[in-house]
Amino acid sequence: MSTPNKTDGQVIELDTLNESSQRERVLASALEVFSREGFEGASTRQIAAGADCNHAMIRYYFGSKDELWRAAVSFLFERSDRELSVDDAMRTALLTGERKAFEDWIRRYVGYCARHPDHARIMVQASIRDDERLAWAAGEYIKRQHSEMRPVLFAMMDKGVLPRFETTLHAGYILVAACQMLFTLAPEVRLLHGVDVTDPEVIARHADTVIAMMLR
Repeated sequence: MSTPNKTDGQVIELDTLNESSQRERVLASALEVFSREGFEGASTRQIAAGADCNHAMIRYYFGSKDELWRAAVSFLFERSDRELSVDDAMRTALLTGERKAFEDWIRRYVGYCARHPDHARIMVQASIRDDERLAWAAGEYIKRQHSEMRPVLFAMMDKGVLPRFETTLHAGYILVAACQMLFTLAPEVRLLHGVDVTDPEVIARHADTVIAMMLR
């Protein structure tokens, strides 16, 4: 019986990395296809082609299209949590209504929307269907994100950074839509205005415009 050596460990690690990379390619392809076609219109063969893998790998990694959708949405929200996370100092600034911190957060969120238009698109598709997948996503991720944002919006209202409303419902959705929509509708924007919304200057101007229109 042989004893595992350094080479054995390297081979195992490489195999693990390859498998992780393959799985992430499938998830990235799934987000793109689901966000464009919706759950019903998407096919696992399209997703496999986008990930440059054998169709059988979808079943190997995820079992079914429904399980793949849930894994892709989990990947999406984990990505947003990671890219939009704030440190303790910024969290305190947001919760005490500091305008500069809120402006910085809006710029970060606009940047996220520009990089990942699939986020808004896939959730719009899920809302149109209004089925158990939306209920699952709301329970697992969306309610938490809304509950985390609510005290920030109220703090900004208290400091006069945002207009005062009885609830955060309308202000929250208006703010999110203002940040997202240019990138969600990127093909329309390109056709009507000849603008590439991935241009860093366009992204920066959009953030400036959201801040100027929404904040006092």
